[in-house]
Amino acid sequence: MALLTDFGTQGIYVGVLKGVLSTLAPRANLIDISHDVPRGDVQAAAFMLWQASPYLPPNTIYLCVVDPGVGSARRGVAAKWDTQICVGPDNGFFSYLVSRDGTPEVIELWDPQVSSTFHGRDIFAPAAAQLASGTALNDLGPPVELEILLPVPRLESVSSEVVEGEVVHQDPFGNLITSIGILHPEGSQIRLAPWLGQEPESFLAAQDLAAGLPGGDELPLVRTFDDVAEGEGLAYIGSSGLLEIGVNRGSAAQTLDLKLGAQVQLLIKG
Repeated sequence: MALLTDFGTQGIYVGVLKGVLSTLAPRANLIDISHDVPRGDVQAAAFMLWQASPYLPPNTIYLCVVDPGVGSARRGVAAKWDTQICVGPDNGFFSYLVSRDGTPEVIELWDPQVSSTFHGRDIFAPAAAQLASGTALNDLGPPVELEILLPVPRLESVSSEVVEGEVVHQDPFGNLITSIGILHPEGSQIRLAPWLGQEPESFLAAQDLAAGLPGGDELPLVRTFDDVAEGEGLAYIGSSGLLEIGVNRGSAAQTLDLKLGAQVQLLIKG
């Protein structure tokens, strides 16, 4: 089982989740993806789940708790794809998996006799443990469809020289990840395989590429941070295959003052 939450590590919450899981499913191997999702940021959580999930074992059960609407009318769900199951709130958390992997089988989870503030402990962790122990999905609740799906981030080839996207995530180092990708260098070309199916696959010339920022500034597309001087901005293909914006030995978020949602362009200049 893999855990992704915004609980942080200073309180008891992560330990309590693991205690419930270890009691109800003692043979389960527990993996911490992160407990430092920005508090209540469902979009960041959805992106981090998309980022991490390809690298976890098949049939992993994801316990996903970023739940600013806990105790409200929002539903708890378990969603099953061919090789993974996600348990958590129906608040958009699983949106990018739906775009990438298709529509899952979903059931509703509910127990009115529990805390109104800690469904991670009282509903989601027990359900994840039951699934890890072999309980069938349909035995845990009635079938439903996901109610909340986040908008798909923009990725559009507006001309043969310009691909437009937006900043979708800031990593802990201050690097800014955009929606432009997945980018696969292939000799003299770069293959653009849209990560959430926004448009058909295409090929770009691999020379003289740059990132265009709001205000008209451009950053060269390079391979490593050390390809530019210390303190200089750069664009590069990040480990998830998306175009990222960074500053060598610095924070792009602070230096360039780019916010989530800011428009970024990939400029084909060759």
